Amino acid sequence: MKLILLLLLLCSTWEVSFAMSIHIQFMAVKLRSNSTPFAMETLPGRDSMNCATLCALRPTCFGFSWLQGLCRLFDWLAFSSTDGWQASESCDVYTRIVDSQPQTQLKLESCSQSSTHGSNVCGRAIDGNRNQDYYGDSCAHTENNPFEWWEGQLAAPSFVSYVTIYNRQDCCTNWLKIFSLQVDGVECNRVNLTVPFSVANFSCNAFGRQVRVTNLRT
Repeated sequence: MKLILLLLLLCSTWEVSFAMSIHIQFMAVKLRSNSTPFAMETLPGRDSMNCATLCALRPTCFGFSWLQGLCRLFDWLAFSSTDGWQASESCDVYTRIVDSQPQTQLKLESCSQSSTHGSNVCGRAIDGNRNQDYYGDSCAHTENNPFEWWEGQLAAPSFVSYVTIYNRQDCCTNWLKIFSLQVDGVECNRVNLTVPFSVANFSCNAFGRQVRVTNLRT
C-alpha cells in the first residue's frame, strides 16, 4: 500500500576514546562470565584495552570478550539474542556505551524508497519541513503497491533507540497503521495500531546503519 512519511530519527549515538581520533567508550556488562555472545571475528589481543581498540575500528562491532590472548568481537544481534550466547571459560564481556548526552538526533546522509509517486521523493521525509499536509510538498510518497518501503542511511552504524514519525494529516492517516521498523534488515518493531496517529515515537533499540519503514497494510 502507499507509504507517506515525514520522518525524524531520534537515536542514541556512541562515543569512544582510545584509538587515534576515535571516540567510543566501553563498559563491562558481565564480569567472570561463563558465557559470551557468538563471535563474528576472533583476533589476537594483548589485553582488554587492545580488544577495545580493535572493536572500535570495526563499525559493526558492538562489543567483545577477552580470553587467553584472543579478542572475540560480536555484533548487536549476537549480544541481544536471548539464546545466542555460547559456553565459555571465565571472561569479562564488554559493550559500547551511549554518550553522556541523553539523546542525539542522528542525521541521515541518504535515502531511498520502493517507488515514487509524482515528485514526492524520499528526501522530503528528512528535509526538516514538518508540515503534515501532503500538498505542502513535505512528505515522501510511494505508489500503491504491496509492501512499499522507505529507507534512510545513517553516516555510521549507531544505536537507534526509537524513530519519530510525522504522519500525513490532511487525509489518509489510516494508511500508516500497520508497518515494520527494521535496522540493517532485522525487524526491531512491528506496529499494529487500531487508530491513526499524528506524531508518535516507535521504539526500536537496534544497532546498525540502514533504517527502514515497511508498510504492511493490505
